[in-house]
This record gives sequence, structure tokens and C-alpha cells, in this order.
Amino acid sequence: MTTVEDALRRPDPAAGRRANRVAVRTFRPRRSWPVVIVGALVLGVAAPAAAEVASALAGAPLRTAVTSAAGEYAAGARWSDPVVRAASAVAALIGLVLIAAALVPGCGRSTGALTGTPELVVGLSRRGLKRTLAGAAHDVGGVCGARVSVGRRRVTVRVHTDLREAPELGTEVAAAVRGRLAELEPVRAFTVTARVRRWAG
Repeated sequence: MTTVEDALRRPDPAAGRRANRVAVRTFRPRRSWPVVIVGALVLGVAAPAAAEVASALAGAPLRTAVTSAAGEYAAGARWSDPVVRAASAVAALIGLVLIAAALVPGCGRSTGALTGTPELVVGLSRRGLKRTLAGAAHDVGGVCGARVSVGRRRVTVRVHTDLREAPELGTEVAAAVRGRLAELEPVRAFTVTARVRRWAG
């Protein structure tokens, strides 16, 4: 029989999903440098164009060397010209690259962790995550040193051992790292790969 206390302790699935979405949005990497570069380029082109249009409407066009040359070329250009087509293709390609850069997230500096509540968002730095996972790998018997690299969806563990025969060491290290990840409960699921190298000598 279900009591009131059991019902209150039972986690709410909707709240868990909402907390997951909040953590993903909070720790989603921002593409700051592309935004700054594109904004500077657009400003550099739009500001002279706006000044030229405003001055022409006021009856005293600026007629700078750059805007005058661009205006004369645009007035005589045709869509069938190879230069115009090439410039249009380059502009379209740049636009597609910028859209892809905006949609595809980069590698952030922090990894979000599940908390079960939207009001609490917890993150672990990539350096801290590497150290934690390296510590888990180093706790495995026979491991003399461990180095961890964290990608977007993959964790690669490189361990050194002085054992001459260690056929199951890679499997044990991967299991230990997966166990530590399960304790941390990151928002994204990681695939763990372990590589073993024996110390020379």
C-alpha cells in the first residue's frame, strides 16, 4: 500500500525532464568569437553604407572613394556577370557556415550534472571532470598513471602500468570510469574508451 510519505518522496518525472532541459540550456557553449567577428564586419560595411544613404537623402552625398567605386560598379553590374555570380556564391557559402556555427554547439568549459530540480543547476569544469575520472582510473590496481581527455561525447583514458600481463586492465579501467560518471550523472552520455600502455624497462 502506498503511503502519503512514499508519494511525496517519489521523484516527479516532469520535474526531472524540466531540470534536464534547464541544465542543458545553462551549460550550452556560446559562440562568442564568431558573433564578435561577424558583428565587427557587418558594422564596418553597414556604417559607411548608412552614412552614404543618409547624406544622399539630405542632398549632400559623401561620395567617398570606396562608396563611389562600389556604387559605379553596382550600377553597371548584371546578374549574368561571372564576378557577380562568384561573389553571390561566396556570400551564400559564408552564410551557411555562419548558420552551422550558430546551430552546432562547441565544446563548453563545463559539463552540467543532473539534480532532479530546475531550481538547482550544477556544473563541473572540464579540468575537474578530467581529474575526477583520472582519479577513478588510478584507483584500479596495476595502474601507475592515468591521463583523461574529454570530448563532446567521448571520454578517452590512457593508463600506464608496470604489469607484464594485464589483459583485463583496460576493461577494469573503463568500468571504473563509467562508475564515476554514473555517480556524477552528467547531462550528456559519454562513451568511455580505455587504452593501456606498459612502462618500458
